[in-house]
Amino acid sequence: MTKDDVVRIIINCAKMYDKNLNEHNLLFIVTDKTGNLSTYEMIFLPNNFMHMCGVKFREGKTLDAFTFYNRCLNHRLSPDDFELAEDGTTEMKLRVLPSLLTTNLSANMLGDYIGNKPMLFTDKLAGGSRGCIGFVNRIKNFYVPNTVLNVDIRDVIKDKKRIIITYRKHKNERKYQEIVYKAKNIDWNNFKYPDEIENLIIRE
Repeated sequence: MTKDDVVRIIINCAKMYDKNLNEHNLLFIVTDKTGNLSTYEMIFLPNNFMHMCGVKFREGKTLDAFTFYNRCLNHRLSPDDFELAEDGTTEMKLRVLPSLLTTNLSANMLGDYIGNKPMLFTDKLAGGSRGCIGFVNRIKNFYVPNTVLNVDIRDVIKDKKRIIITYRKHKNERKYQEIVYKAKNIDWNNFKYPDEIENLIIRE
């Protein structure tokens, strides 16, 4: 993968991120193996995008993450603006990133990162068998994305939870209404949320 290839992929991914995730929250409602429900809220901001691409700034560059994102959207990103990770992780991330930048992250599982990869720091992972996105809890109660893994999520998480439904909203909206993912084999007509979840959503 050449740096020109990387620029092309990153610019395309930035467009997907801007359309599907930027300035939005996702609400994952999950269930554990005992059937208990819990929620996780994620927020996606312009300066989060660069961290998902696996690139690093060239020595002496002062380009920040927000500027990087805007250059991508404006087709002004240059191969001279960044360097690839020496361990090959940039290419690995970019092979899977386009498939994850959907309105629901193509995610059907969520869990705690088991910490088996040196130099990788993240808290939660959401995704599936073909890749996942890592999150850290940095903005109040919201998790923010900080990495992408080109792995089967089941190999890198503990306390695995099944995502049963995912909602999306703009960050300025008070409650969630748009459903972007529903698990199969659930009788939704008779499904009852606890009050703390009902308070987060607007029923269709």
